[in-house]
Amino acid sequence: MAVVALAVGLEMEFETPSKEIGRTTEKELKVVLSSSFGSLYVSKGEPEKILVADAVEKKSADAKMDIHYDIRNRVGYMDVTLGETREDRDRRKGSFKLGDFKGGKWYLRFSDIIPISFDVELGVGNGDFDLSGLQVKDFTLSTGASDVSLSFDEPNKTSIDNLSIESGVSKFHGRNLGNANFKRLKFQGGVGAYTLDFGGDITNEVDVDIDIGLGMLTIIVPPEVGAKLFCEKNWVSRLDYDRDFHPVSDNEYETENFDQAEGRMNIRIDSGLGSIKVRRH
Repeated sequence: MAVVALAVGLEMEFETPSKEIGRTTEKELKVVLSSSFGSLYVSKGEPEKILVADAVEKKSADAKMDIHYDIRNRVGYMDVTLGETREDRDRRKGSFKLGDFKGGKWYLRFSDIIPISFDVELGVGNGDFDLSGLQVKDFTLSTGASDVSLSFDEPNKTSIDNLSIESGVSKFHGRNLGNANFKRLKFQGGVGAYTLDFGGDITNEVDVDIDIGLGMLTIIVPPEVGAKLFCEKNWVSRLDYDRDFHPVSDNEYETENFDQAEGRMNIRIDSGLGSIKVRRH
């Protein structure tokens, strides 16, 4: 009897069949991605498959993965809703209960053969965006209570005009963001711990705008990149920068190699009650 009771109490994971979208006439892809609760993993997939999606759930009946896709003027428009259908999402807008969410795992792999624009909204859970090797044209991310990582371990095959990240009550780690090939990065943090590592290959002048409320922020700038740092001093936030930065004015700091460096960063920080560290390595 004890063995039976133990077996009934176990929750097993079930993997749903893959969902695939093959490449046809599209020359570009625009993705709107929404996940209410769970763990999301995004990475590079097979060139001739626009998307390969797998879901793993505690209960097979809860494995909801709603994908709508159509092609207009050779542009693919994809709407992906994870953990619920689009109808579920629309019904709960403005009101929800934590018990309504299902904690699953989703693995999405995209083709690297066409440029992709991502518009991502995460609720509660984890997100791992390994965009190494993809052609990322635009990237917008909004998170709630989440633990999120974003990495470009290989140079982006196209350029990003605006890379925008809004992180709520959460942890965020960006790795090798210099490989994203962005022109402007905007980061907004609420309450949490954030790391922006600009390792990689920065070969032009880029702008980085950061706004944090109550949080701990670490910025890593490679030593070969010249950097200007603009941060208004106040009594509720603390700025700690490496010796390579020299004060130019009360609120402006500059590295010794800024004028000579091929890659340059203009970093503007607006901080509430927080701690900011700027490191060179």
